[in-house]
Amino acid sequence: MSQFDPAAAWSDFVQKWEHEINSWSGKLTESEQFGAMMGQATKVQMATQKAMADHMESVLRSLNLPSKAQVDALSERLDAIEEAIERLRLSLEPGPAAAPARGPAPAPALAPRRTRKPAPKARA
Repeated sequence: MSQFDPAAAWSDFVQKWEHEINSWSGKLTESEQFGAMMGQATKVQMATQKAMADHMESVLRSLNLPSKAQVDALSERLDAIEEAIERLRLSLEPGPAAAPARGPAPAPALAPRRTRKPAPKARA
């Protein structure tokens, strides 16, 4: 007499259940009605998303706030400006090959000369 193995029983149950689900879903998705229903559901979902986006844009416009599309466009413009600034910066900075030969270091600034004479000491 063998012992009952709950793990093996559970594994067997799950395998049979997966097989049944796969068989049932395969039969369901093969039909033309299912394809037409899914196409219609996709159209409804797209129309709902567009209506929601239009409504949200009008709400944001009434609150004087930018829409997602406007923020995205602004972000793209900002990226282009940053790239242009970086190109300008690189074109203005001399590269290592274009660096002129450096001469001697400039002399340090001299301290100003003292031209005032101290007042003569009074004799007592």
